[in-house]
Amino acid sequence: MPRDCPCLPQVLAMIICDMVLDDRISNKKSLIGIFDAIGATNLPCVINELHVYVTMTDGYGRKQVTVRCVKAADNEVLFGTTQRIEFPDPLAVVELNVGFCGCEFPEAGEYRFQLLVNDHVLAERKFQVTLLEEALVEEEVD
Repeated sequence: MPRDCPCLPQVLAMIICDMVLDDRISNKKSLIGIFDAIGATNLPCVINELHVYVTMTDGYGRKQVTVRCVKAADNEVLFGTTQRIEFPDPLAVVELNVGFCGCEFPEAGEYRFQLLVNDHVLAERKFQVTLLEEALVEEEVD
């Protein structure tokens, strides 16, 4: 197979979490604080740090990979990053841990974390932002 085959890989997992711990001895990953929604007391809200962990297989050669967050209503891109990855062979499982800092969500509603390979959306995860009522927040404190 040529190194730049246009074939698209298969996504095995795409998970949003607080952090990814990487055990360098065993090569095991631990995903800490998996979530797909947040409750905010005011808007816009900012998540200091979040990670998107992705595993893919059945890829060939070099691929341009983008992980981004968009508003579900109009596909406006809020933040994202692009990098190149290499599939050594089609049986290999390639892992990607993308960390984002200072993630701002301007309003309550549905968002999507999208995985694009060579500009094709291969996977997306729904992400919900809810505005918590002040009364609910005060009840939780008591």
